[in-house]
Amino acid sequence: MKLLLGIAVGALCALTQVSAATVTWVDWTSGTTGNNATAAGALNVDGTTVNVAYSGQIAFIQTSGGTNYWNPSAPYISPLVDNAPSTTDIIANSTASAKTLTFSQPVDNLFFAVVSLNGNGYRFSQDFDIVSTGCGYWGCGGLTKVVSGGSYDLDSTGGEPHGVIRFVGAVSSITWTSLTNEFWNGFTVGTYGLAQAEPTPGPGPAPSPVPEPSSMALAGVALLGMTGVYRARRRSRS
Repeated sequence: MKLLLGIAVGALCALTQVSAATVTWVDWTSGTTGNNATAAGALNVDGTTVNVAYSGQIAFIQTSGGTNYWNPSAPYISPLVDNAPSTTDIIANSTASAKTLTFSQPVDNLFFAVVSLNGNGYRFSQDFDIVSTGCGYWGCGGLTKVVSGGSYDLDSTGGEPHGVIRFVGAVSSITWTSLTNEFWNGFTVGTYGLAQAEPTPGPGPAPSPVPEPSSMALAGVALLGMTGVYRARRRSRS
């Protein structure tokens, strides 16, 4: 009975857990430097190319080769992200100014990886979650989120923060402002894939969501386990 109960509880817990998945990181292909710079890149997701455009200040950009500032990979890997950026591609900022990223198609969950947000912060107009932080190329430090009115700040708590934040759901663009000048901090972005189009509402009640096969299997195991526990208790009472 205890074994069946353990299986049932474990299966139900598994249904609520989010497992790590592979993130496709942008391939930055070109860019300029200066206060009114631009950069272009691409995400190859699900066999589809999503073009990525950046506008804002750029201190320097790496599109092929150069120092791998994403090494070590530890601060970029988490229960949500299996893989750190796999190339040396990076955009570096150094001034307190506004920046914008736009995508030719909405993407599903945007992951924003940061190198060395030293004594600085980013102010976003969209909410985000801090996914991971740790010791990176330039050392160790922490990240925190501060919400004030309609602004969502990613701030350094000291040291040399490296890590990843996530914008949940479908994302077609983001805008943020660096809060202070510094020597440089860098970023890149990635995603799980293309955002799923919302179904067009039709007449009649909305259909109930269909669980994924793996979820159905786990639910079945849980149900069988609970049924076994119930029967065992009935036999022990008779």
